[in-house]
Amino acid sequence: MQRNGRAVHSGSGCRSRSQRCLTRTQPSSNQAASRRTVLIGYLRVGPDDDTHVAAQRQALAEAGCERVVEDWPASEQGGGQAELHNLLACLRPGDTLVVPRLDSLGHSPPELAGRVQQVTVLGAGLRSLAEAFHAAAPQRNADAVIAGGFARPDDQGVSQVPQDGRLWPARRQHSLGGRPPKLSPGQQDEIADEMLSGRSKAAAMARDYRVSPATISRLLAARRSAAPGPWSSGPAGKGTATADRVAGVLPPSALDARLAIVGTSGSGKTYAAKGLLERVMAGGGRVCVVDPLGVWWGLGQGADGAAPPFPVVVFGGLHADVPLDPGMAVALGRLVGTQPIACVVEVSDFGSATARRLFMTAFTKALYMANTEPLHLVLDEADLWAPQRVQPGGHDLLGRIEEIVRRGRVRGFVPWLITQRPAVLHKDVLSQADILVSMKLTSSQDREAIGRWIEGQADRAEGRRILGALPRLTRGEGWVWVPGNEVLAHVCFPRIRTLDSSQTPRREAQAGSPRPLAPLDLSAIREMLARTAVDAPQE
Repeated sequence: MQRNGRAVHSGSGCRSRSQRCLTRTQPSSNQAASRRTVLIGYLRVGPDDDTHVAAQRQALAEAGCERVVEDWPASEQGGGQAELHNLLACLRPGDTLVVPRLDSLGHSPPELAGRVQQVTVLGAGLRSLAEAFHAAAPQRNADAVIAGGFARPDDQGVSQVPQDGRLWPARRQHSLGGRPPKLSPGQQDEIADEMLSGRSKAAAMARDYRVSPATISRLLAARRSAAPGPWSSGPAGKGTATADRVAGVLPPSALDARLAIVGTSGSGKTYAAKGLLERVMAGGGRVCVVDPLGVWWGLGQGADGAAPPFPVVVFGGLHADVPLDPGMAVALGRLVGTQPIACVVEVSDFGSATARRLFMTAFTKALYMANTEPLHLVLDEADLWAPQRVQPGGHDLLGRIEEIVRRGRVRGFVPWLITQRPAVLHKDVLSQADILVSMKLTSSQDREAIGRWIEGQADRAEGRRILGALPRLTRGEGWVWVPGNEVLAHVCFPRIRTLDSSQTPRREAQAGSPRPLAPLDLSAIREMLARTAVDAPQE
C-alpha cells in the first residue's frame, strides 16, 4: 500500500489478515496448546517520527517478530490506532505482542492499562524492547500501568522510555544518544578541580568556559555523586568511608570560616565536628573546645588504644589533664589566648548553670583580650552561651559571644557553633555562620530556624527541598552548605582518628587512661592556676 509516496510495512499482508480475523472464533484450548508462539510487532509512528521508522522496524525484526503492524499519524488514517484495534481483536492465546516502547499502546496510563487488559483476556504475552519488559501474563502489572508505568518482574523499576527512534541505532552500537557534551572530559576535570578546591566560583567558571551556570552545577553534582559513598557499618554506627569525600566538599580554606553544625541528640554532630577539627590540628592550628557535656576529652587520645595523634590538653572534668575551678576563668582565658596549644575546656562538673555562665563570661572576656593569632573556638551546646531567650544575668555573656562571632575575625577567632536546638540559639549569632552542616532535625521549629539562615545566605528553593529531607537522615549523615563557594552536598562523615568519647556509654567500653601533655610544664600550670584561684575575689 502506498501512502504519500511511502510504503507502509506490515509484514505478509497483516492488515488484511487482521480485518479477516475479526469474525474468526478463538481456537480451543487444545488447539492453542499445540500451536507455536507467534511474535507480532507493533509500532505507532508519531508526526515527527517517520524518519526513524526503519530503526524501529529493524529492532522489532531482530527481536524475532514475524509480522509488524504500523499505525501512522491520525491525520493520515483518521482512526489514530486503527491497526492496533484490529491487531488486538485477532491475537490468539500464546501469541506475543512486541512493541518498541510501552507508550506505543496508549496515550495515557488508563488507556495503556486497558490495552494490557485486552492482551491478558486473550491469553497473549507482551514484550517491550525499551524497558526490557517481557511477561507471558502481564495482568499482575496492570495496577502499575494505571499508576503511570510498568513494574518489572524483578521489581528493579523501569528505565526511561526513549522519546523517539533516534536512540535505537545508538543503543545497538552501545552509544548514548542526545547532543554532544558542551565540555570535553579535560575541561570537566579542570572545572571540578577549581570548584571543589574552593579556588573559583560557578559564575566565573561558566563565564570562562562559555557555558551556563546550570551546566557547572550539573557537573559538580555528578562529580560529588561519583565520589566515595557512605560508610559501611562499624563500631557505634561509624563506618569506613575515607575523608576524601568530605575533604572534597570542604576544602582547607572552608575550615577557617565560621561554621554551624546542627542536629538532634545522637545524630552524630559532635563526631562530625571532631573529624573536621582533626584536619585543623593536622595543619598545626590552635584549637579550644568549650565542652559543657563532658564528651570531648577523647580528642586527646587515640582511637582504639592507638597513640594520641595530637597533643591536646583537657582542662576540667573526670578525664582532666589539669583540674579546673570556676575561679580560674581569667587565667585560663589568658593562657589559651597566648599559648600555641590545643585544648578542651570542660565545665560539665561546675554544679550549676549559673556557675558555668559566670565562668564563661570571665573566660571569654579574658580570651578575647589576650588572643591575637588564629584560634578555632568550638562552642558545643552553643545555645547555652548565646540563647535566644536570655535569662537574668546572661546578657553580658551573650554580648561576649556576639563580639567573638561577629567581630572576632580581626583578633584571629574562627568560631564553630554546635547545637541540637537551632531554634533556641540566638538568631543574631546563628545568622553569622558562613557554613552550615545540618544533620538530622525533626522539630519543625528547628528546621524553621535553619530556613531563616537559608533565606539570608543561600537558595530558597533548594532550602525547602533539603529541609523536608532532614528528618529522614541517619546517624552520621548530613548536608554541607557553603554558599560562598556555591557548594551544596550530601555527605556521610568518615571515621575519626581520636577516641570517640561522645558515643553513648556502654558497659563493655573501657575508657583510656588520662595522658599527660609532654610539651607543657603541667606543674607550673597547676601552680599558676591555683594562685589565681586564691586571688580571683580580689581581682
